Amino acid sequence: MKISIIEPKAPFYNFYSAFIKRLPLLGPIYLGTILKNEGHDVTIYNENIKEVDYSKIKDSDILAISIITSTAPRGYEIAKRYRSLNPMGKIIIGGSHATFLPEEAAQYADHVVTGEGELVISDLIKSGGEKIVPGIPVENLDDLPFPDFSLIYGAKTPLPITPISTSRGCPYACTFCSVSPMFGRRYRFRTTESVIRELSRFKHRHIFFYDDNFGANRARTKELLNQMIEHGITPRWIAQVRADVAKDEELVELMAKANCRQLCIGFESINPEMLRRYNKKQTPGDVNTCIEVLHKYGIKVHGMFISEGYSDYNKLGIDSLQLSILVPLIGSKLYTMVKDAGQLIVKRFPKDWELFDGGHVVHWPENMSPLEMQKQTIQAMQNFYSRYNATKMLLKGRIRDFRIRLMGYIILKKWEAQNKDYLAKLRQAQTAFSAL
Repeated sequence: MKISIIEPKAPFYNFYSAFIKRLPLLGPIYLGTILKNEGHDVTIYNENIKEVDYSKIKDSDILAISIITSTAPRGYEIAKRYRSLNPMGKIIIGGSHATFLPEEAAQYADHVVTGEGELVISDLIKSGGEKIVPGIPVENLDDLPFPDFSLIYGAKTPLPITPISTSRGCPYACTFCSVSPMFGRRYRFRTTESVIRELSRFKHRHIFFYDDNFGANRARTKELLNQMIEHGITPRWIAQVRADVAKDEELVELMAKANCRQLCIGFESINPEMLRRYNKKQTPGDVNTCIEVLHKYGIKVHGMFISEGYSDYNKLGIDSLQLSILVPLIGSKLYTMVKDAGQLIVKRFPKDWELFDGGHVVHWPENMSPLEMQKQTIQAMQNFYSRYNATKMLLKGRIRDFRIRLMGYIILKKWEAQNKDYLAKLRQAQTAFSAL
């Protein structure tokens, strides 16, 4: 059976636009690998790498589309186009957005898979099923096949950055996050042996550990890092962690020895009241200590924050900045609160889901208008990714940091040009947000 799997492209420029094409979602690749191993003819199309050529997918027996909220409108567009070209073909839609709004996704598909799809996809392809198919959590992650990146059409293998997932789930309950509702509040870990076998398949240029919290179980992380060092698998790597990783300096030192070059950390805020509201279970002091400890061991800090009016992120000493507007993600507690309070300022769904990307204000924030929030966010990003700061990095001989600052500056300019209409609507809605 010919099966095409698609990851739709992100609709707007953002700081990660230059990196997204190097970082495909793993879900579609796991599904594609499972189906290929069962004898199907599988191709994965990642629109961030290469736009979909409908002449190549129109004769597919199955079209599977994985959507997050910001890519949902594009996913539905692809589904409609495929349906017009191949009325007899079957469409399956999955991903986090479809998980939390299955009835919406079902309008464009024959089947919608909610949650984790690896344990249900084979039977669904073989025998069909209900319109909405509940996924089954993978209890033993070692049972998953190693992802076959050669299935990605147009991608060079090995990928510039190899994505690796070693765990699922998160016990924290941050109000703005949908990870726990999607994957559960219990951590599930792969064994060290399984991860080392996957890492040993080929020589990597860089590695990105996709875990939502790579340092969740410190003993287990130390074991993995020691095994990476012992097996000589120490290319440059990046991971996502919480600020509390710095409380275990032994772990940080081991990360540095294993060639960790950067950690992406969800600091979210340096305002104690906002941290309490987000249920982050950390303090502003934890943020400062984390940056200091990581720099002590030569690890760069990619600080991830939620925009709240603060503007001078240069003072924190972070190496790069991801500043996201607080978005009520589908599946999060925040979304329920915002929706119930009637605070959404966008109403044309599903089209307006594309604005739920962290770069656009989509609900009425506290203590300021949507336009003010948008302007403050842009200003804070411009302060950090300015030509002045880029030049400072160049003069200091920090070439990589210079390139990152300059790239951020260019992307911000592209974003503003791409969003002129959106910004005009925010101005019109300054006093009457319901008009949007």
